[in-house]
Amino acid sequence: MSRLPDGLIAFGPQANCTLELCPIEWSVLRYQPSIPASGIFIALFALGLIVHAVQGIRWRTWGFMASMIAGCVLEIVGYVGRLFIHDNPFDFEGFLMQIICITIAPVFFSAAIYVLLSQT
Repeated sequence: MSRLPDGLIAFGPQANCTLELCPIEWSVLRYQPSIPASGIFIALFALGLIVHAVQGIRWRTWGFMASMIAGCVLEIVGYVGRLFIHDNPFDFEGFLMQIICITIAPVFFSAAIYVLLSQT
């Protein structure tokens, strides 16, 4: 990786790099996230959220439903963060949004499975 020119910061809260100023290789991801892929995942997790909410209310499985909804919401927020960093892969807030939410969401899916198994 070559050295950044003076005054340019590629990562962090004070990052001032953009695609016009810095090559994509200087970003943390080193690529631009795909808009179609992020959109598809947002739609799929939104559908999962709706299905789990309806079924959870219908069958009164509150713990399972709450865990699944929390996981779906976090996944949606994470993929929205990926949409934010498509235009500017140096955007620190978008990066944090996607990395934290997409990493934490599976914990809630595991909790839902744990709740389900504890009832059998």
